[in-house]
Order: sequence, then C-alpha cells, then structure tokens
Amino acid sequence: MNEVLKVNDVTKVYGKQTVLDNVNLSLKQGEIMGLVGPNGAGKTTLMKIITGLIKKYDGDVYIKDEDIKNKKKHNTKQIGCVIETPGFYPDLTGYENLLFFAEISGLKDKNEINEIVKKLGIESYVNKKAKKYSLGMKQRLGVAQAVLTYPPILILDEPTNGLDPAIVPELRKFIKYIAKEKKTAVLISSHILSEIELMCDKVAFIQEGKIIKIESLKKSEKDTAVIAFVTSKLEELKSFFNDKKLNYKILGEDKLHVALNPNELENLVLSISKKNIPIRSVYEVKESLEQKYLKTMGDDKNA
Repeated sequence: MNEVLKVNDVTKVYGKQTVLDNVNLSLKQGEIMGLVGPNGAGKTTLMKIITGLIKKYDGDVYIKDEDIKNKKKHNTKQIGCVIETPGFYPDLTGYENLLFFAEISGLKDKNEINEIVKKLGIESYVNKKAKKYSLGMKQRLGVAQAVLTYPPILILDEPTNGLDPAIVPELRKFIKYIAKEKKTAVLISSHILSEIELMCDKVAFIQEGKIIKIESLKKSEKDTAVIAFVTSKLEELKSFFNDKKLNYKILGEDKLHVALNPNELENLVLSISKKNIPIRSVYEVKESLEQKYLKTMGDDKNA
C-alpha cells in the first residue's frame, strides 16, 4: 500500500498557545483513520493545515511525497475536505453546485456526479435550491462535492454533524466504499466513538495538540484475544490452565480470563469438556473504543 499522506513534526503556535505539538502521522492508500480527542485538542487545526487552509506552521506535510508548501498545479484535486459547515451557492440547486465544483476539480466524466449522488442517497433533494437545505442535507452535499474526481485523500471533520441517525450508516457505507473501491485515504474526526470504531482501520488519539497514541482497529492483526470462561468448578479449571501453562486472571468466584490465540479455542474447549469441567459460557472480551479512549485520555469524557 502506498503512503499518500505524511505529517512530519507539525507544530502550530497561536501567540503563546501551542495548538499542535510535534504531530506525526501517515495514511496509506485506501486507509481510514479516525482522529479523536477532546474539544480544543487540535483536530480541526491539524485538518486545516493538511488541506492548506492554514498556511503558517512548523514541520512538513507531504501528499504523495510532495511537500504541500511547494504546491504544484494538478489536473485534478489532490485532497477533498468537509471542514465546518460546507458553503454552497444558495440560489443554485445541489446538482448545479456539484457541476460548478466539478469544473473546478477537473472532473471530465459527469456520470461520476450521478454515481456519487446515488451512492450517498441524495437524489430526493439534489435538484432543490441549496438555500432550502437543512444542515444534514448540506453535510451530505458537502461530502459529495469533496469526493468529486475521487481525490487521493479525503478529510472529514465531524461529517455526521446534524445528520439524522438513520442516515449515518449510509454515509459510513459510502466512506468505506470510496476507501476500498476508489483507494481514497480518509482522515475523519468524530465525537461519536462507536462510528469511528465501525468505520476506521486505525485511530489517532490527540490531546492538547499531541498525538498520544495511534492504535489499529483491524481485527486480523491480533494474534491473541482475551477469552472469558464461566464455570461452577473454578478450582478445577484453574488446575487445567496451570497444567497447560496458560496464564489466567480470576474475576469473581465463577469466571476467569485467559489470553490466547482464538484459533486454539475450539480444541481447548474440547479438552476442558473431556476433563468433565462444566463450562457455562465462553466469550471474547473486547475493549470498546470508548474504553480505550478513557484509558488513553484519562477520564475526560468530552470527546
């Protein structure tokens, strides 16, 4: 996978306040990264620097190995973004706005507009004037405009803001589609951690302008999982795991946790039953992104 975005030691200071402090991150082709942190952590500032909306900063941002400070002219846009509420020409319809932005973006194939409109599910109002749009409609039209020409990078700052919760899965499906099928790298910030968890390959935790941790959310990368065993004969189960030289952690009088490779689980359960140790339930203990967030950030719940 090719690296399309590289942020190297980016620092941004306003007066005496350091808003971004030596930020480093990178995004590969087709990868979706979530950016999470409390309000004022520097998420929007970082996104504005990457998209060129903030020009003065220390450090370097590379898009496809090209420093954005030495901007060259490209036939099609290199980056699409929705930061804050998207602005449109109020007296033009949504479709006319998209046509206008398509010209600027260097879009040759107008069928692409129809494809994006359909995939985002905005056909019902795309021919209405933009001034009649709700915030949620504007957000989705903003995403449509941002992905015209399917740029290598898409930056979305709180894209689910003002969206009806019933529409959010549709947007999620679209973001996954452009990453997988169009190989667009996506950097997305959201305070809805469950959405980030469902959508992203990895997540960057940002606090007080610093990236504290970047964590993979891909399931396949884990060789071990924490498995809970519930039994009425805990002592016998402990002896069994001691014989197998497997480390366990006791949680209450009938439950323990064991870290092991999930592929070994079936054989292990079979061996336990052969020893006539009754097992009431076996399940994988998963840490939610919310739990990871609280552990990483401390108890600041203002995501």
